[in-house]
Amino acid sequence: MREYLSTGWKNLPLIFVMIFMSFIIVRNGFTIEILDGPIAQKKIEREVQLLFEQEKFDELEKMANEFRINKTKFPDGVWKLTYFYMSFDLFETNKNDVQCNEYIRNLEKWMSKHPNSITAKIAAGNAWLTYAWKARGGDYANTVAEQGWKLMHDRLEKAYQLVKDNPLEPLMDCQGRYHALMRIAMGQGWDREKFDALFREAVSFEPGFYSYYMVKAHYIMPRWGGFKGEWQQFAEDAVKMTPESEGMGMYTRILRSMWGYNKEFKDFNDPSVSWVKMKQGFLDMEKAYPDSFYNLNSFCLFACIAGDKETAKSLFKKIGKIPYTEAWYGRSNFEKWRRWAGIE
Repeated sequence: MREYLSTGWKNLPLIFVMIFMSFIIVRNGFTIEILDGPIAQKKIEREVQLLFEQEKFDELEKMANEFRINKTKFPDGVWKLTYFYMSFDLFETNKNDVQCNEYIRNLEKWMSKHPNSITAKIAAGNAWLTYAWKARGGDYANTVAEQGWKLMHDRLEKAYQLVKDNPLEPLMDCQGRYHALMRIAMGQGWDREKFDALFREAVSFEPGFYSYYMVKAHYIMPRWGGFKGEWQQFAEDAVKMTPESEGMGMYTRILRSMWGYNKEFKDFNDPSVSWVKMKQGFLDMEKAYPDSFYNLNSFCLFACIAGDKETAKSLFKKIGKIPYTEAWYGRSNFEKWRRWAGIE
């Protein structure tokens, strides 16, 4: 959170200012760009979507190559490459089938212009993968029509064919290809042995790519057929697979995902999760990524959930009165926990 913005943005067209303002906050009298967390991730996605809509395929290639080769991360440690490819997800869009097919034709245009591009293939694979889930829908499996299952199967196969092969030149491979393959594997219902072999291959290729661990943890949740306590054990095992510089960080990242989006545990009264270990993970993340405002707020939230008032108070003082709201799942939660900690 060190980059301050000039006042020149005030002279920009209103519509641009309205979009841009969603990526800044004012702290201690300074206007500061939000550089990490879900807001910055969404900003990357919008930039990629705009380039794609304008058919600026060369610029997309350049951006992906930079993220891939330099292993570019947000200040919270998350890889920008992950959100480059997630920009092509179609599941959560309000596009109808006509619009989705037009979108895919544009991807084919990109692949035609760059026939050897792994980036274009992964982007198209992501689109087909999430278009497959769009066919299935978000309801319970027993409510999905036969046609929905068939469309899902056909689209997943299209996604798989795009990303299944290793490039002839290993240096041309991409972290995002393994991530897409793992997501496809879940959709296609790969058995444990085959999925685990893919996971080991992915981690061997790039042990620090967080997304592999998130998909694996998701795959072994009880709702997907995993055993009780399995993802919790995996969170501990994952620490040994990631670079030493990450410390306990991966344990914390997995637990944060399981508490928030997946709702796999509610609090630290659950004996299968450890605040002591999660706290150490946050401290290790702070050491590795000291400029992350998102991680700071997230650390404080979980200290509150764990009832660690002393840690929470210290972190609230660092945050001040202007939080990273998305880390708290709403401003009201921030204010509630602030009062709980006795912060004036």
